[in-house]
Amino acid sequence: MNWKTLVKLALSVLIVWLVVRAIDPGQLGEVLRRAHPGWLGWALAWFVASKWIAAFRFNALLGVREIHLPAKTNLQLYWLGMYYNLLLPGGVSGDGYKIKILMDAFGQPFRPLFSLTLYDRLSGMLALGQLALVLAWLLPPLQPWWPLWLAGLVLSVPVSWWLYVWLASTDRNLFWRLSVQSLLVQGAQLVCAWGLLLALGEAAQWIGYSLIFLVSSVAAMLPLTIGGTGARELTFLWGAKVLNLDAEKAVAAAFLFYLLSTLVSLGGAWFSFTKIKGLPDKEERQPD
Repeated sequence: MNWKTLVKLALSVLIVWLVVRAIDPGQLGEVLRRAHPGWLGWALAWFVASKWIAAFRFNALLGVREIHLPAKTNLQLYWLGMYYNLLLPGGVSGDGYKIKILMDAFGQPFRPLFSLTLYDRLSGMLALGQLALVLAWLLPPLQPWWPLWLAGLVLSVPVSWWLYVWLASTDRNLFWRLSVQSLLVQGAQLVCAWGLLLALGEAAQWIGYSLIFLVSSVAAMLPLTIGGTGARELTFLWGAKVLNLDAEKAVAAAFLFYLLSTLVSLGGAWFSFTKIKGLPDKEERQPD
């Protein structure tokens, strides 16, 4: 275990300690115990749907390098990456593993595949930011700053295009297609979060919770902790205090989302023991 992993592990432990210290564990347990199973199932279905859309977005992006994966192969590879993101330190290790598999299967160099994968990540973060700006516009305590939210929303479009040209392609049609898919991914996860709020009986203030959810998703994506452990919960806790929301229910929603994402990601473990069909072997590739 290197020093970076040790730092991330220590940070994860510290964040979890801060969250536990700031809430009532007994009340949190009671909130979780009363969660409605039907709405939890709804949330699970929408989370899976968001990952399906994300997988197809990544497959479309690979077309820039003339890599065309069968839909089933693409989903298996994407789920395997999710599993390694969960398993390995940093939260982005699965992306590196996907790049390695694609390099071996298609004889592609590292740099362009890394650029495409980085854009895939950044486009998701931009979509999170765009939806967060819209929700901030709708939230009464934040409406006085609406010119700032509007300016950020308008500015996000050229920034997204610049990143796309820099890291991926100049195909405008593909850019808009990927942008819509990114919004659909995050929109599906918002519906998932709404289901969790309904499960906890806290849907009345869904705009505030949803805004915190989007911000926490960015925090969880940053490679600061082991698999994002505690980052989402701490963001929910701080956000709940700022927006005057129920802290225990906010942390409960974050914890339930973490459990759902962990459960779905663990499905990729199967593909770590079996060969992903549809990927060409090295000897099957045509020589350059």
